[in-house]
Parts: sequence; structure tokens; C-alpha cells
Amino acid sequence: APLLAGKITAKVAGDLATDTIVIDSGSVTSEVLDSGFNGRVSLADGAIDLNLRAVAASAALPGAVRGVLAERTQLSAALKRDANGNVIANAIRLVSGAFSADGQASLADNKVSADVKGALADISLLSGDANGAITFALNAQGASTAPDLSLTVNSDRLSVAAREITGLKLTATGKGDIASPAADISLTGSVNDEPLDFKASLVTRQGKRSINGLSLSLGDNKVSGDVVLDDSLLPLGTVALDLPDISPLAALALEKADGDVRGTIVFSKTGNAPHVAIKATTDSISRGDLSAKTVTIDALIANYVAAPAISGKIRADSVTSGGTVISGIDVDLKRDGDWTGFSGGATVAGIPATAEGRVKIADGTTSVEIASGDATIRGIRAAIAQPSTLSIANGAASIEKLMLDVGGGSVTMSGTAGQTLDLAAEFSGLPAALANDFSPGLDAAGTLGGT
Repeated sequence: APLLAGKITAKVAGDLATDTIVIDSGSVTSEVLDSGFNGRVSLADGAIDLNLRAVAASAALPGAVRGVLAERTQLSAALKRDANGNVIANAIRLVSGAFSADGQASLADNKVSADVKGALADISLLSGDANGAITFALNAQGASTAPDLSLTVNSDRLSVAAREITGLKLTATGKGDIASPAADISLTGSVNDEPLDFKASLVTRQGKRSINGLSLSLGDNKVSGDVVLDDSLLPLGTVALDLPDISPLAALALEKADGDVRGTIVFSKTGNAPHVAIKATTDSISRGDLSAKTVTIDALIANYVAAPAISGKIRADSVTSGGTVISGIDVDLKRDGDWTGFSGGATVAGIPATAEGRVKIADGTTSVEIASGDATIRGIRAAIAQPSTLSIANGAASIEKLMLDVGGGSVTMSGTAGQTLDLAAEFSGLPAALANDFSPGLDAAGTLGGT
């Protein structure tokens, strides 16, 4: 809800002189905002001296910050503006539950100065698997169009997914020049007594931006690379991964995961179309109730921003999600214009299945064309009788016409499936004896037909 939604009430008490407005007390309130102010405004030269306070419902604030805020957020500041238009905000204080920040900021003679310090006393607000606190400091000095910036984030101790992160320090310094940004970033500390060291530099030369010296080491885990950013800030270059144990890295991201990953990620471009080639292997990897074993990926994702199309191979001994096991995964992918052709098979919950077709993602819609496919369930073979099309958009799947040959009979389905189910099924010549495999002693005979 916006801060000024619904009924708004404004009140002001004070004195009006020839050249000055004196505000003894003022307020603006709405359904989600309670604010007050006092001070004076010069009518002669536009100078302002105000003390401000506000209490707002955090639900009315931008979604990007709500996660660390309590139900209500308090803000106070002393605002001054001189006759030349220079602005100073002193005694800025923001408090909401475990989050707090204090500082000052000014804009004078086209120069900015800002110094803000704060803390998040409970990082479990960011992740339920994490405990601990962080402090931060932000400083900006210099020309308003290209100030010198520095950011530090510190934590003596964090606990994430049963791992201890100690002595964590993030430092970023640079220049906030939109035309020619620059930054040096470092992250140090230790995870379960394993040393952490991350470094990267954002460099701009002759209008070209690049990330140089990208290097991450955490125990035996290594990530390295050099990447150039094109005019659309899309990467070009190679990143190498050698991660024998991803769990400490996952802890840094406030996540819980286990396993290994090795490989390379290569970013490239043909014309204006960006591509990414992924070659990766893992003996095992898991997060929550999702796990995979002996996975090999060798794939090129072409035009991955506008209309991704994939070519390559995916192999896996098994993928488990909850109680469902998919084994023997063997899929070939082939680029077909804006489409990705697929062919291959796997065994899903003990049911062997194969399929061939193609898929396209564009304008928020996933279109799937199934040319052929079959599965065998308790000795009963079900196969795609004719090419079928389905699309997925806004969380709903639309089936144009899916015809299956099942045990000598047929099943035809069409409709939509999403938050509500609207499917029509037509049976023709379906042997009733098929049910005997699922219900011993039923001894059904004949055929079934209808809708």
C-alpha cells in the first residue's frame, strides 16, 4: 500500500510573518503513515530549517527492503537548506526491529557528502538457516556526478547451515561515475576455519567495462576468470569452477547445499545475441529434498536473454526430488532456430519413458511440441499417437490436443491446468482389462469409451 493511500489528514500550527513561516507543529497522517515536523521557512531567500519524524507501516515501503524490517519503521532527521540551495540532512536515524542506521548527508556546491553506519542484529530475517549480526558503513564524497564511494560490511561471527563464518569483512571502494564506473571488491574471513579470499575489480577503459582478476578461494574451492561487459552490461569471457565441496560457499550465500561442481562457463556473443556455454560435472549435489548423482552437462544456451535455445547433452545417473527418483537420464538437445529440439529418455519412478520434440521460450510463454513419446507402466505401453502441442504461461498449461495409444485403445485430452483444472478426456476402445494390473482379482473385461 502506498504511504499516502486512502484518507490523508494534514495539520499545521504556527505563525506567518512577512518573510518567515514558523511551524510549531505539523503532521501528515494516512492509513499507513504518521509523520510530524516543526521548524521555519524563509520566504525571503527560501532557506529551510525543519525537524522531521515519521512512523510508517513497513508493508507500504518498497518490497526490496521489507525483508529486514519489522512491522513498523521509524525515521527522523534534521533538514536544512540555505539560500544558495545547499542541503544538509543531519541526525538521520532509521530504526525497524533488528535493523538500524544513523548518519548524515549533504549536497552543496554540486558536491555530495554522506556517511551512514548501521547494523542488522538478526540475519535470520534474510535466511532461516542463518544466525548472527552484521554491521555496515557507507561513505560518499566528491562531485555529485562521480563521487568516491566506499562500503564495508563486517561480522564477527555468523552461523549458517551448521557452519561457522568468522571474521567476515566485505570492502568495496570505487567511483560512482555512471559513464566510467570503477570499483575494487574484496571479501575475507573464514568458514569452519577454512580461509576465505575473494577479489575482483571493475575497470573502465576507453568506455569498455571489465571485471578483472576475479578470484575466489575457500579451502580447496576455486573460482577464477576475467570478464568484459558489453554495452548492455552482458558478460564476455570465461569463468572456471573447481568446487570439490560447495557447502561452505552455500553458507556464504545463506543457503544449505552439499556436493561438488567442476567445469567452465564461457560467455560469448554473435551479433547482438549473447550466448553461454556450460561444461560441468558433479559426482553428487543436493539442496533440501532435491539431489542428483553423476551429472554431466555440455550445453550451449544461445540468445539467452531474448529467446533462449539450447543445444548439447545432459546425462545423469539419477535425480531425486522428495520421494520421486528419475534415473538413467540421457537427453540430447539441438538448436532449431528459436526452438530447442530434445530427444532422449529416463526412468521416472520405475517407469521407463522416452520423448522427442522441441520447446521454445518467448514473451513469457513456453511452447512445447511433442513429436513422439512412450512409457511403459506395469507392462502397459502408452505412446503419443500424433504430434501434440502445449503451452505454459502465467503458471497455467494449455493442452491443444494430446492423443495417447494405451493398450490398443486411445485417450484424447485437451484443456487447461493451472490454479483451476479444466481438462476434457475422451476414451475410445480402451481395454477394461488394463485395470486388472492395478487391482488384482478385478477380472475386468471388454472395452471402455466415453468422456
